[in-house]
Amino acid sequence: MRIIHTILIGLCCLLFLVLLGIALRIQLFRTTRIYEPVSMQTEQFTVPAEPFDLDQAIQNGKAFSIPYPDDERFTILWGTDFHLRKGPFSRRKRVYALLQRAFEKTDPDLTVITGDLLYSYEALDLLKEFASFMEEQGRYWAYSFGNHDGQFTSDRKTLGTALKAYPHALFSMGEDWVRGYSDYPLVLNWNGKPTQALVLLDSHDSRRYAQGKIGPDYLYPSQIAWYRWVEDGLSVPLYAFVHIPLPEFKSLWESGTALGVKQDKQVNVSLENSGMFKAMQEKGFTQAVFCGHDHLNDFAGNWDGIDLVYGRSASYGSYGSPSFPKGVKTITLQPNSPAYTMQTYTVDQWGL
Repeated sequence: MRIIHTILIGLCCLLFLVLLGIALRIQLFRTTRIYEPVSMQTEQFTVPAEPFDLDQAIQNGKAFSIPYPDDERFTILWGTDFHLRKGPFSRRKRVYALLQRAFEKTDPDLTVITGDLLYSYEALDLLKEFASFMEEQGRYWAYSFGNHDGQFTSDRKTLGTALKAYPHALFSMGEDWVRGYSDYPLVLNWNGKPTQALVLLDSHDSRRYAQGKIGPDYLYPSQIAWYRWVEDGLSVPLYAFVHIPLPEFKSLWESGTALGVKQDKQVNVSLENSGMFKAMQEKGFTQAVFCGHDHLNDFAGNWDGIDLVYGRSASYGSYGSPSFPKGVKTITLQPNSPAYTMQTYTVDQWGL
């Protein structure tokens, strides 16, 4: 009896430790949201007196220039919300299988990831794993942070610093005066001249609004000023990539003019509008805004002159639906034209 009693006590202690570990992990998941210390009303910054200079920005590691291929078609493989994590149910091998198939089928000139690449306590290790995979594949890629990137144990500055070791990672933590750690342009050039630019924007994470309500954060005035600064310096068609959809995505869906599906409960946008879309409209260079964040939304449409487009989530490490196959998209540009073509590919189409 004494042996049985000892075993039962041991099992109870083990169960207690397991439950304690689960409780601590749940608490950590609940308390690692990132809140910016300022608001759109209180943020302070100074825009440089000199205009944006592409050559100087490239030299300083704040921008990239990419030449067009000889066939005059630039193909972007666009992925979003991979949510890489470790564990028996992470299924991240499927993400890599999807990307390998996409590389084989589309042969992109650049891969762009609009946030939530990571969702893990081991985010830094997983970022290095992903970056090493892209090195092995010989594929250049760009990355704007989403709300889950930088949570848990590795902040965005740590993640961004780590990417300096990977030549195929076209990543910049942006100008020091701009809020965020992934605000930067990639300029496409043809015959040595800029012809279009992909502009990546950091979405941040969460914000406490009036009455303590928590919702997605907005883009800050310094980011809006930076966008105008880059736009004025380049004067070419712009294509913005951001994780959290702008509030106008919700307006588009509610208008009934969007094409596609909304299977998420809502279009999950910031609770206040900081004015980025209005700034994008001012000079007419912005052609489209591409976003992620809502794993079960995939719709698009034109709102007041700018295309608003959801990506196709490949979130094996977070929520999804059997009726919404995971996938990626391609965006194809041609020099000296603002037009683009887009194609969606799903795991069902490719038998994955």
